[in-house]
Amino acid sequence: MQYFSPPPRWLPLRLLLGGVIAAVVLLLTQQRGLSTLFAWDVPAPGLWTRCGASLIVLVIALLLALSIGLAAGLLARRMGPRVEMLVAFFGRALACLPIAAVAWGFIGGWIGHLGWPVETLLPAQLPEAAGTWQTMLARELWEFLAPALVLALPLCGEVIQCVITDATATADLDFSLRARGVPHSSRLWVHHLRQLLPLLRVRMQSLCLIAPVYLIIVEDVLRFMGWGGWMAQSIRAGDVSGIAHGFIACGAMLALLCVSLFVLRGKLKSPSSFMPALAWHPWFLWALGAMTLPNLSAVSWLILWLAVLVASSAAWHQAWNSIEDQLPIDASRVLGASEGMIWLKHIAPVQFRMLAAWVCAVFAQTLLWIAVACAVQPRLLAELGDHLAQWCRPLAIASMQDAAQTLADPAAMLHAGGSIALAALCLIQVSRIVQPRPT
Repeated sequence: MQYFSPPPRWLPLRLLLGGVIAAVVLLLTQQRGLSTLFAWDVPAPGLWTRCGASLIVLVIALLLALSIGLAAGLLARRMGPRVEMLVAFFGRALACLPIAAVAWGFIGGWIGHLGWPVETLLPAQLPEAAGTWQTMLARELWEFLAPALVLALPLCGEVIQCVITDATATADLDFSLRARGVPHSSRLWVHHLRQLLPLLRVRMQSLCLIAPVYLIIVEDVLRFMGWGGWMAQSIRAGDVSGIAHGFIACGAMLALLCVSLFVLRGKLKSPSSFMPALAWHPWFLWALGAMTLPNLSAVSWLILWLAVLVASSAAWHQAWNSIEDQLPIDASRVLGASEGMIWLKHIAPVQFRMLAAWVCAVFAQTLLWIAVACAVQPRLLAELGDHLAQWCRPLAIASMQDAAQTLADPAAMLHAGGSIALAALCLIQVSRIVQPRPT
């Protein structure tokens, strides 16, 4: 079971302020003046227009992932536990696909193999008589739908897994509803869905924290004029002020997305501790912006590893609290067992299994985010070991010649993406097997 931590109170406001604080910290550590944040006409021309376009893409992608994942997850639950396990495994495999391989695979298949248009790369060649308002509308729609479809693919895998996983956290009302004569379809789509909506809202809010990082690669590959393209250009150029403005713009977009997700009714108890409030921030985006700066190249992968730890700290802390409450610690004290014996017999085995599961999960996430970082900034390949750099090199397309070679022969790209996805999926499966579960 994959654990998660409910978000803290005032999450949209925290995300907005977090983006501002991250931008200020970045500027101060790079010896830049804070006045650059307010000179919008100089460092960020048209940034808010780009943010509006990217926000539309994010909304479409999240809606597609939510609808497809919810339908697939509930239909799998209707077909029985074996089908549920198979569909959940498929969702995890889909979520482990490197987004760079997905984006370049889409271009290679859509344009290279099928010869169909993508408005930002290869516009459709239509006769002059076809220049009607319907054609113009279709062009505009496809310009936004193409990046949204690519972005929705890994997010859909996450939602499918979440719908099936969270089903075990809801109350089983099947017997009582069956006794009252409620049809099976109503039991599944009405009563079960009402319990699932609060958990699903938390999962969607957590996806909002990683979707902008995926969007950077998608917009950069598809040459879409949005916030992601701006961030990709700023990261490759080492533009500190541009990255800082991107942090603030992303905080505003995330705040709007999290506010809109409150249409999914239901409420979970917000945690009062400091750790969840710290973990619920776009740490991967901040790490990606900081680790690509030239003067931080020596500790670039340390920054990414710390981001993985901070982002998952609250979930693992809640997982341990859920399991610790069910350990027979008080009963052992009543029977006269010493604290050392209690730790050795009850606590140590569980902690050892959680540590092994945590290590596997951290390795899997770190591997996936290394692939993301190398795709955004190919210069980071020099900081990797030889074997890992050779593994990720096909994903790091740095020039038009690399892009043309990849489109002509995508075997290396697909092989690298498939290998990384398989390695991450194996680590995640081992983590799920080793991870102790509360009864």
